[in-house]
Amino acid sequence: MRVHQVCARLQFGDAVTGQVMRIHETVSSWGWESHVYATAHDERMAPLDEGLEAYRKRAMLRRDEILVYHLSVYDENHRLYLQSRNRKVLIYHNITPPEFLEPYDLHLAEVCRRGRDLLPSLRECDLALGDSEYNRLELVEAGFEEARTGVLPIFLNMEALGGEYNRALLRELEDGRVNVLFVGRLVPNKRVEDLVDVFAAYNRGVNANSRLLLVGTSWSVAYNAELARRVREHGLQGCVSIPGWSWGVSDEDLRAYYRAAHVFVTCSMHEGFCVPLLESMFFGVPILARHAAAIPYTLDGAGMTFRELDPPLLAEALEELASNERLRRALGEKGRRRLEDFDPARTAEALRSYLQSLA
Repeated sequence: MRVHQVCARLQFGDAVTGQVMRIHETVSSWGWESHVYATAHDERMAPLDEGLEAYRKRAMLRRDEILVYHLSVYDENHRLYLQSRNRKVLIYHNITPPEFLEPYDLHLAEVCRRGRDLLPSLRECDLALGDSEYNRLELVEAGFEEARTGVLPIFLNMEALGGEYNRALLRELEDGRVNVLFVGRLVPNKRVEDLVDVFAAYNRGVNANSRLLLVGTSWSVAYNAELARRVREHGLQGCVSIPGWSWGVSDEDLRAYYRAAHVFVTCSMHEGFCVPLLESMFFGVPILARHAAAIPYTLDGAGMTFRELDPPLLAEALEELASNERLRRALGEKGRRRLEDFDPARTAEALRSYLQSLA
């Protein structure tokens, strides 16, 4: 069996790139032939990328081979997907709705709009997979035949999560303050400004001995300014930290942040999967999350969710999660059970079943 994967960009640390790599490694471990092609790549990913021209010349006319196409943003490489005679598997990672981005970046909003508009034209495939049930349902809504859809979760690298951590950073964070953690890109659809409002209600009205850790890379100057303005308005200077603002944080630092966290909170309005929820479960960190998009599908009851943004009420919920040991243990156990559904061996078994169904 020969499997080809095509994506827009291979970028180290990117979730879609991570999934491409894990599929490549898994397929290769079965003794199958595996190839990866991208429109662009960063320096660390260059050895993996064979280039779109190689796919065009080598493989696209062979019906007995499989093309796995990853849709996460609009890219002209979709024309190869449409022209290919391979058995086609579309993996949909979701695309941010443009209305979240328009106030800050009209160009990127248009790229996202084109990507979402592209989805119905890709429905002539042998199999369409979402990496969450939420994404699978979007495929069906876009006109994909439901019987030919399924879910292939993100491969969770549990071994990496259990690796070495920055012990000095952990000691620094374990200073008696309640650590409220968010992990993810600082982008408008994640509504980080709402999280700042919730934390302000908590820090000012419930527990002043607390800090908010926004562990994620910045996205735009305009959105950064909005977040900075919120912090100033609430008088939270010194209580909000944004490590990794420019370049992200190391894996060792990230593990330390999770180990130090008392509660993980996200007010995100749009997620296609939300890997940090699973990472929080791994570290036993209780979760408070907005009931939106893929979040309830990924959580499946292993955390506390809310629909309405009521900062004073959510501040009380945050305190309960941070201080109620019985509740923390109960949610920790639910998280451990939920993680079993994302065991990499189980995901690999699902992948093999999907691909073999095309043989």
